[in-house]
Amino acid sequence: MGYLLLSEVGKRFGDYVAVENFSLRVAQGEVVSLIGHSGCGKSTVLSMVAGLISPSSGQITLEGHPLKGPGPDRGVVFQNYSLLPWLSVYQNVYQAVDAVHRDLTAEEKVRLCEKFLRMVRLWEHRHKRPGQISGGMKQRTAIARALAINPKVLLLDEPFGALDALTRAALQDQLLAIWDATLEDELLRALWGEERKTILLVTHDIDEAIYLSDRIVVMTNGPRATVGEVVEVPLPRPRERRQMLESPRYVELKEHLLYLLTEKYGHREAA
Repeated sequence: MGYLLLSEVGKRFGDYVAVENFSLRVAQGEVVSLIGHSGCGKSTVLSMVAGLISPSSGQITLEGHPLKGPGPDRGVVFQNYSLLPWLSVYQNVYQAVDAVHRDLTAEEKVRLCEKFLRMVRLWEHRHKRPGQISGGMKQRTAIARALAINPKVLLLDEPFGALDALTRAALQDQLLAIWDATLEDELLRALWGEERKTILLVTHDIDEAIYLSDRIVVMTNGPRATVGEVVEVPLPRPRERRQMLESPRYVELKEHLLYLLTEKYGHREAA
């Protein structure tokens, strides 16, 4: 049984079948990306896992328990940040921590907020409001907020898609650094245990999927989109971007993914 398990999941909007018979097992601590053409249902699948919309068929379970609606066991980061504009960077993170970590003391909550804001290099900007910071800083705030609530699964819906290439690469590096650091930090080990976070990522960027993921799910086009092929990423961790780009295995993997997206699972006519 998978840690996060999607069993023959489908989603219908009226007469339109967006997703059909989507099945996937995600292990604890694994990073899995969903890629595919625009409109293929990637975000629909992520939204069903988040509990924002309900499956029309099939079942989604986490640790064997059916998921029904949103919950603090899943942290979600969207492309549009979803920050509260009247709160500071610090307050956006603290509000989430305070709502979820009822058993922590006020001092522990402050330490936790500081820990994650320092991880994403925003501690010096903690008193600024979202309107006073860049898009990259807003997304780092959203990631810090999502991680600080201690979710079992982190769901990322094209979180870096609206950012410039340099900022996107920097945030990808920071995300991997945070993912690795969770096993080395005493406070996080006490809060999270010995396991890295499980991550499910939606992206259009093949390089991003390869760099971040353990496995990549290539989806077929809609309507009735489903799992086309699940591809293992045969690159060792920790990963270094330049070494990855120069690796023959990376070149072969990217060519295979491009073949799947452009030829094998190309455009399907609407039903």
